Amino acid sequence: MERLFAKRTLREFWITPPDSEQYLKTWFDTSMNSNWKTPNDVKETYANASILKENRIIFNIKGNAYRLVAKFNFDK
Repeated sequence: MERLFAKRTLREFWITPPDSEQYLKTWFDTSMNSNWKTPNDVKETYANASILKENRIIFNIKGNAYRLVAKFNFDK
């Protein structure tokens, strides 16, 4: 799976609410080290993730204090 996550985007966000930094770093590291091929693979790692249309997934960050929406291309 090709990786296109930009840590810079996450870093720009966590400057404002610094309490999100460690949670976003953990999410980033987990996603970069995972080999998700389907939305169900993501759900095995993040049971509370919400699967949306068009391969978009909502991740609850810091106990749902923040929400991260990511779009995946599972076909590649």
